[in-house]
Amino acid sequence: MKLHTHFEFVDNYKGDLKEKVLKYTHKDWDKYSYRQKTFDVHRATKTIPLIWNEIDKDNKRNTDIDKLKLWPEADKYKKDLENLRDVLLKKYGPGFISTALLINLPSRSVIHPHVDNYDPYFAMVNRVHLPIVTDDEVLFYVGGEERHLKEGEIFEINNHNDLHWVRNNSKIDRIHLLIDWLALDNDPQIS
Repeated sequence: MKLHTHFEFVDNYKGDLKEKVLKYTHKDWDKYSYRQKTFDVHRATKTIPLIWNEIDKDNKRNTDIDKLKLWPEADKYKKDLENLRDVLLKKYGPGFISTALLINLPSRSVIHPHVDNYDPYFAMVNRVHLPIVTDDEVLFYVGGEERHLKEGEIFEINNHNDLHWVRNNSKIDRIHLLIDWLALDNDPQIS
């Protein structure tokens, strides 16, 4: 089921991710730079991958649950990812988390306007954001609609069809957990 609106509320997350992510240092956030170097629009962000398959030599992304790349940090979030899998399974039906990234948008930074239609993968997934650390001055824009996403509220955004960007005008770094849910005909497990 693909999103037909700009923002769609999915659920409230009841876990406590904030305590975990606030332990990361600047050095931790700077360890991984593939996403920032590969996608110019994300150069202002910092990423800690949990589940993430970089684009391969044929310019394709993994869509096979048996080939998911679990990064070392994923172990710290295993229970959270299982809980989120259950929420997304209830919302979208059988599938799996094909991407899970912690995304830090530093204070006074912008993710510039873009549409993620360069890759057919984005048409296949439901992209959800779970704000973990945010501020009222962090605004998400999708298809001309502006919204502040509150901590703990899971929202699906339409990144495939609509122009979108994020502006962090606050004095703090904004941290989201970005998840792609890839629908399947059966119900695989991520663990």
